[in-house]
Amino acid sequence: MNILKYIRNTIFNILNSRENNLKSPKDAYDIWADSYGLDNYNLTLHYDNIIINKFLSEIDVKDKTVFDYGCGTGINWEVILQKNPSNLIGCDISQNMINQLKKNFPDAEVYKTDNLSLSFLPKNSCDIIISTLVIAHIKDIQKMFSEWERVLKNKSEIFITDFHPNLLSKGGKRTFSIGKELIIIENYCHTIKTIEEILAQFGFKKINLIEFKIDEEVKQFYNEQNAIKVYNKFYNTPFIYGLHLSR
Repeated sequence: MNILKYIRNTIFNILNSRENNLKSPKDAYDIWADSYGLDNYNLTLHYDNIIINKFLSEIDVKDKTVFDYGCGTGINWEVILQKNPSNLIGCDISQNMINQLKKNFPDAEVYKTDNLSLSFLPKNSCDIIISTLVIAHIKDIQKMFSEWERVLKNKSEIFITDFHPNLLSKGGKRTFSIGKELIIIENYCHTIKTIEEILAQFGFKKINLIEFKIDEEVKQFYNEQNAIKVYNKFYNTPFIYGLHLSR
């Protein structure tokens, strides 16, 4: 009985430890802010950058108002500003991420959001919304997209990248390490089809869909992280997508 009790307690402690390491997006990104984007072997950020550069090459951003929803540390701002938008506006749930952005872009127009309201933006004020690696952190995407529709002009563009729902549905997690501690960020699984259908209600049509999967091309990233078991488990599964929509 003592052995069984020990086993039960051990299992409980492991599960409890995992639960304790599950953080809300706000708490997680407040923790991650100081080192976000500094890891050269972050697979998701590497391919997110590839997708965003591809999308931005497809449209003219000059003299447009661009809204970066979930701007974080401003990891995409340099490439956006090179396209000469008339305005670049951001928002994020994490004050620490915003603080990091302000170090590189002191005059940035950035707002902290505690809910899905974009009350700081007037109706029909934005030409383009860019949102990278954010959607799966949002539970009520219908409400979020309704706010996007309110602030976007009749002729507008949306660029989304995110953790692929196929990976999330198979148990994939968005994680990062601080020292020896592994932090798991809370996610919700929204299919690409669902996103397209909701945005179609507002007149948006898919222009381009880009997907990358876990295969030999990305194996080096898993080698560097000593995560070959994860690589083998999710081999051939898409891990990130980019979606461009327009109306």
